[in-house]
Amino acid sequence: MGTMDVALNIKKLRESKGYTLDVLAKKVRVTKGFLSQVENFRTLPSLPLLYQIAQALEADPAALLAGSKPDTRYVYTPDGKGEVIEREHPESGFIYRTLAKDKQSKTMEPFLLELPPKSTRKSVTTSGDEFIYLLEGTITFHLGEEAVAMKAGDSLYFEGEVPHYPENSGGKRALLIVVYSITY
Repeated sequence: MGTMDVALNIKKLRESKGYTLDVLAKKVRVTKGFLSQVENFRTLPSLPLLYQIAQALEADPAALLAGSKPDTRYVYTPDGKGEVIEREHPESGFIYRTLAKDKQSKTMEPFLLELPPKSTRKSVTTSGDEFIYLLEGTITFHLGEEAVAMKAGDSLYFEGEVPHYPENSGGKRALLIVVYSITY
């Protein structure tokens, strides 16, 4: 069981029931924003909250914890083969490719993130640390009230509780490695 599996299981069950984030959040008595963070693997709910979510979805808690594949000691992802994962703010055009989806017990979640030209998204917070490494292009990374101008080869490590978002205001795509720490 990994953070991504729990998130995708919750989202899949929620959508199969026809529930919006608002509806499920009200049933579980959490905010829509918190539930969105769970579904977008930005935080993992506590065990009691996981049981509440399962109850609201009329599902066995084990269904939320089910991994997609047996755990392995390593995961190899060939170039261009990372699975595209839908995350919040699809209107941004950001493309997230998972780089370790089949690894179940892990302490970080790495992605290859593509930012199309002239793209941004809303500010978010996460419960763990984050690391980004810019492979190509230029971006501005907003952290609270600060803006960090980045070019290929630059990296940034920060606490996810700081409201943050990337912005590609240029005319070319930007490509980043993004690593989220997983906190339990």
